[in-house]
Amino acid sequence: MWAALIGAILFEVIGTLALRASEGFRKRIWIIPVTIGYLASFYLLWLTLRLGMHVGIAYGVWTACGVALVAVAARVL
Repeated sequence: MWAALIGAILFEVIGTLALRASEGFRKRIWIIPVTIGYLASFYLLWLTLRLGMHVGIAYGVWTACGVALVAVAARVL
């Protein structure tokens, strides 16, 4: 359950960073990692909920960790 949530967070971060790198989809090569990142993230979030984690906990952790990791990664990169 937690492994799926961690995977969802990491894929969301990948998708968000790729979205930022695409510069509003002007660099079309980034469409693939954006699409894969978000689809995998939503699938793993769904799987986390399916395995029994409460929505409030899963969504709160997913959102907070995703925002924090994107901010740190954007600063580093």
